[in-house]
Amino acid sequence: MSRIVAMQTNFAVGEIDPLLRARIDLKQYYGALETATNVVIQPQGGAKRREGLRYVTTLDSGAGNAVRLIPFEFNTDDSYMFAAIPGRIYIFRDGVLVTNINASGNDYLSVPEFTSVNLPEMRYAQSADTIIFVHADLAPLKLVRGADHDEWTKSTITFDNVPKYAFTLDTHEPKYTITPSATTGNITLTASAVTTDTGTAQAGSSNTITLKAASSFTTDDQPNGMFIQITAGTGSGQTRHVEDYVASTKVLTVYPAWDTAPDATSQYEVKAFKPAAVDEYVNALNGFGRARIIEYVSDTVVNAYVEIPFFDTSAITSGNFETEHGYESAWSSTKGYPKAITFHEGRLWLAGSKSLPSTVWASRVNDFFNFDKGEGLDDAALEATISTSTLNAITDIFSGRDLQIFTTGGEFYIPQANLEPVTPSNFIVKIATRNGSKADVPVVGVDSGTLFIQREGKALNELAFTDTELAYNTSNVSMLSGHLFKTPTDMAIRRATSTDESDRLMIVNEDDGSMIVFSLLRSQEVTAPAQFTTDGRFLAVGVDVATIYTVVKRTIDGTDQYFVEYFDSNLHLDSAVQASGVASSASVAHLEAKTLKIILDGTIQDDKTVSSGSVSFDRASATDYEVGLYYPVVIKTMPVEPQIQSGSLRGFKKRILEVNAEVFETQAMTINGQQVQFRQFGENNLDTAVQKFTGIKTVGPLLGFNKEGQITITQSVPLDMTILALDFKVSVGQ
Repeated sequence: MSRIVAMQTNFAVGEIDPLLRARIDLKQYYGALETATNVVIQPQGGAKRREGLRYVTTLDSGAGNAVRLIPFEFNTDDSYMFAAIPGRIYIFRDGVLVTNINASGNDYLSVPEFTSVNLPEMRYAQSADTIIFVHADLAPLKLVRGADHDEWTKSTITFDNVPKYAFTLDTHEPKYTITPSATTGNITLTASAVTTDTGTAQAGSSNTITLKAASSFTTDDQPNGMFIQITAGTGSGQTRHVEDYVASTKVLTVYPAWDTAPDATSQYEVKAFKPAAVDEYVNALNGFGRARIIEYVSDTVVNAYVEIPFFDTSAITSGNFETEHGYESAWSSTKGYPKAITFHEGRLWLAGSKSLPSTVWASRVNDFFNFDKGEGLDDAALEATISTSTLNAITDIFSGRDLQIFTTGGEFYIPQANLEPVTPSNFIVKIATRNGSKADVPVVGVDSGTLFIQREGKALNELAFTDTELAYNTSNVSMLSGHLFKTPTDMAIRRATSTDESDRLMIVNEDDGSMIVFSLLRSQEVTAPAQFTTDGRFLAVGVDVATIYTVVKRTIDGTDQYFVEYFDSNLHLDSAVQASGVASSASVAHLEAKTLKIILDGTIQDDKTVSSGSVSFDRASATDYEVGLYYPVVIKTMPVEPQIQSGSLRGFKKRILEVNAEVFETQAMTINGQQVQFRQFGENNLDTAVQKFTGIKTVGPLLGFNKEGQITITQSVPLDMTILALDFKVSVGQ
């Protein structure tokens, strides 16, 4: 039998996949944990008990599992967290629910457009006092903060020049002549030798109208490609394209179908142009000339922008040009609305509707709701469709070094040479990598790149630009911790605010209601995952500057309740209520019939069960109290594998004889079932808080041989604990 002294100097790798238990060849093995539950890995390498959760309020029971947490930062002094549930938005400021919204008497803003169906995939973006919400089935909404915290205005956005798309492309060769005023740039197109018609219809149907008996059109198809407008009577105000005409019956077919079918009272006029011609095209059939109509001037004149130069300014006669029709609003209740949004370089960017899942649109510069392409100048609106050999339905867009576009089939970006702004002349979408991202989990940005959940929800990837290759690459951040991913549904990141913490990425799992929490400090190669659990299920997570909010589904007295809570470094319990001063009881009506832990003046008291909304203490608090739900803390090392010349010890039975735990400001812990002593009995010890200890605590001798040789650290009481390193003696059987 031999004895070995081993040491684990840090836990900077966090909890790793059970599939890596045999990978003792990896350097990460020696800084990893088999289990890291309800702890946070610090950038220096230690493992610290996570913060408790402070109870804020209970959401309406109609929340169900459809709930989103959405941050809103108005200025450096005022920031908010929205809890969106079907039909409502609750607003929180500084951890407190904002009440009496818009003097309505309600503690929420009514938003009937939010449903259990669209909330999970809702995307949003904020600029100044306005936040915009988008979803494929929802006309974009904006919420504007008013003069005070409780004043908010919700409305559907009215866009100028909504992008058009020819969902059913339709072309005609009109029976008139058209003349361009110039061959390039901004021009005027003038129609001549035009036969028109006005009068009162004889009849109509869903997609036809019977013109007057003495119609000017005397041959079949003569008005095809022109516009018909109902000017009075039934269906007044409607404008349609002429698709077909039968001279013998005077029946004219239109596209699209009428909203209101005309009849014998309907007055009409058929002209070469109408305002509906804007964004349609005129093409010269000899291959020289293509122009987009940008403005209606009269029934025979339109302004246009030349996309392919005309050969000359000669008149183009009937049969030598065609008009492209079938253009309609790209966004509508029938075609769907954009489902991704961001602001980038002074433009509002929207992307991915139901009918156009791979298209990106950008507004005019500093005119966020105007999507007019105009003459294609540098500040004009933009539009592009991703076209590759695979389906690339857009899931999210992100404003980073470049505008990044995440789809189900890969990751794309809009290159900006020398960081020049994006303009119509250089607008192009390029492929970066081919991984695909999950539709219902938003992407988040970190200093080094952009994090996204892989399409199948089983990995966390990072898209980052490398200066050495001058290209984007994707790396698998969760390579060592894939077992923690159990159908992710939400993700948020909290930036580090001090040197003793790192960036913290939170990912909510749908399957078991747990939360994956990555400590990220990429410059020091710290990518350390842990798992948070609670008495209930985490449903959503969001970050208000430095405060991490969560919505937790808890079963209270046999009924599911939905609590808004936030992580608080002063707390050791979940759904906790804390107060200062003298008190002999605490009101905890939200935890009716639950058995709670009690901390009075820093000391642990007997558990109490909530009855009639409160718990009574065995003695009154002198300075403060904390009441809430207990959560277990578990730190379990990997099987011991000291690096010795004789080789691996995996096949041998081992016994941890003694453990020297290096701790920082710790009050309680248990090592391999043996409770560590943190104070001596003596005078003035009872009913006083345990002093925080920094240094080495020794536990041993410990009994029991096995083939693993692991150390398990837990807590039997909810007090501070930070483990920096473990030095231990191992006895190896022959």
